[in-house]
Amino acid sequence: MISVNTWYGLAGIWFLSLGTYTSEGKDLPSSFEKCHRNDPQFDQCLRNAVNGAIRLLKDGLPDFGILPLEPLAVDSLVIEQGEPSSPIKLKQHFTNVRLSHLTESTILKYRTDLKKLIIKAEAITPQVQFVGNYSMDGRILVLPITGKGLANITLHRLKTHHELIGEMVERNGEQYMHIRKYLVHFEPKFVTFQFGNLFNGDERLGKTMHQVLNDNWEVVFRELRSSYEDTFGYIFKKISNQIFLKVPMNKIFPE
Repeated sequence: MISVNTWYGLAGIWFLSLGTYTSEGKDLPSSFEKCHRNDPQFDQCLRNAVNGAIRLLKDGLPDFGILPLEPLAVDSLVIEQGEPSSPIKLKQHFTNVRLSHLTESTILKYRTDLKKLIIKAEAITPQVQFVGNYSMDGRILVLPITGKGLANITLHRLKTHHELIGEMVERNGEQYMHIRKYLVHFEPKFVTFQFGNLFNGDERLGKTMHQVLNDNWEVVFRELRSSYEDTFGYIFKKISNQIFLKVPMNKIFPE
């Protein structure tokens, strides 16, 4: 089970939020490179344009009501994972989360099928750091775990696969792409976990648990991966629709 409260910031894939809703379609900022869909190198152009947009958005776009994207902020996030027989059974509650270094991502591939309204992208990020307050209770492998404090989860050399599946909607005579499904898949090279104040500050138990977590990061992350992917898919879908439902298709992807 996943519960997500307010996320503000933007990574979307891979566009920006354009502020509050208006009945008239907005346009992308003039500093953003536009790619014409009749260009034979359309996807290559989009890859370059999105890489440029990520850098431009690092400090935000005040004219569009966009706060800096470094870091992204999550108010509250609850993740419950695992059955009684699973290697890992956890309930995690995070608050005041800051997601750092996402604007250091580089898009490696960008593929579009505008007839089917599908966008696929692959990105690589040297590291993504997830820092925030946490409370946690459950079991890792055969060991019970409990704690409340500051968490730092770092995904190193992260490859991310994104797939947006859309549907066309019309408003005031203009067509917009509504993202109805957003799929995310994470492939980190390795993951490090740091949870402050495990076991109510017991240093010996905390050190043992951190060794278990980090020595077995592949098992831990594999069990938690789907929850994190579903969470980010939900967030990115919500954010992406803030852009795609404000900027008409013919302004995002002109002829």
